[in-house]
Amino acid sequence: MLREEKLYTTSSDYVYDELLHKILMRQMKPGERLAEVNLAVALGVSRTPVREALRRLASQGLLEIIPNVGARLVSPSQKDVEDTFKVRSVLETTAIRFALQNMDDTNLEELEEGIAQEEKAIRRGEFEEYLAVNEDFHRIIAHLSGNEVLESFIKNCIARISIYTAIIDSPIHEILESSLSEHKKILEAIRERDVSKAEKNMEEHMINTSNFLFSYGKKMV
Repeated sequence: MLREEKLYTTSSDYVYDELLHKILMRQMKPGERLAEVNLAVALGVSRTPVREALRRLASQGLLEIIPNVGARLVSPSQKDVEDTFKVRSVLETTAIRFALQNMDDTNLEELEEGIAQEEKAIRRGEFEEYLAVNEDFHRIIAHLSGNEVLESFIKNCIARISIYTAIIDSPIHEILESSLSEHKKILEAIRERDVSKAEKNMEEHMINTSNFLFSYGKKMV
């Protein structure tokens, strides 16, 4: 999937977005050290915007900044994962309630196309592509909530969980199939404009994904 081109107000925003993308795409490993100098060279910026972006990621719980050592990606415990899913469940059920008030046919078609892309990615065995379109499904709903603070918190939870799942040895294909099926149920409730059903399906999706990952959590770092 091609990334949407963006115009950035500051170099720090650019570095932040690039690093977040790498985290979401699992191009960095939990516990991996992020050297300011190396990142500055790779991204063609000075160390100052890199430092600012790292601090921003650290404030969101995605990095640890250790004195005299530097920044590194978090390596979470199983409780960290469970706590994040609990928060995300509350946020996303709230978002879908608000989103239904703002959603039109064009938005519905966008979600339908997203699910079609998920199916294609599964058939091709493209995990990274699936990850991107899967998370887009949730981001669209968060955006349609019309609440920028809520949307920001949901994006943060998505980023955290992306890192967390990267260190769990689990059968990816089963997770993808289960997630796709649950997305279809959520979309069905949205088509019906059934707020209670949409909230219930979203909550069940979060619980099922969490439980599925926990069943393989013994291999977590």
